[in-house]
Amino acid sequence: MSQTVVAKRYAKALFEAAQERQLLEQVEREWRGIAETWAGSEELRGWLSHPTVNLDQKKQTVNQLFGELSDISRNLLYLLLDRGREAIIGEIYAEYKALVFEAKGIAEAEVISAAPLSQEEKQALSQAFEQRIGKKLNITNRVDSDLLGGVIVRIGDRLYDGCLRGKLARFQKQLAKTHVG
Repeated sequence: MSQTVVAKRYAKALFEAAQERQLLEQVEREWRGIAETWAGSEELRGWLSHPTVNLDQKKQTVNQLFGELSDISRNLLYLLLDRGREAIIGEIYAEYKALVFEAKGIAEAEVISAAPLSQEEKQALSQAFEQRIGKKLNITNRVDSDLLGGVIVRIGDRLYDGCLRGKLARFQKQLAKTHVG
């Protein structure tokens, strides 16, 4: 079974348990911290996955690093350690976050622009796309100076290309198809 499928199953179970106890936001914050710590520390990843480190030592380390966790988060971390699946921590967080956003009617949007977007520009983009997709947007801005101008908006598997580079490329293709005679 692929790691993504396994991560989705764990995330769904985590989501259902957190939703039942009305802890969606708290668990999301906890797992964001866990995932960021995991991704940011090669030393931690190496140590927790090392075969000579016993399970009690691993759990003790988790307790020291993440002392103030809900029982739901702590139990899932222990389960991952028990089963040697700590490598999917980041994927579990990403899947859990997607489930929380879906439940709240929020969509993740990545906006790629030639320069950083102002708060007003983010607001305008949010309003335009919220009407189109029927969900609130959580916008992450990425700067790509090669765009020349405009923006590219990615919401889920949809891509809205409104950048100057994309418009020029489409115009060039259209010109290539045109026969002058």
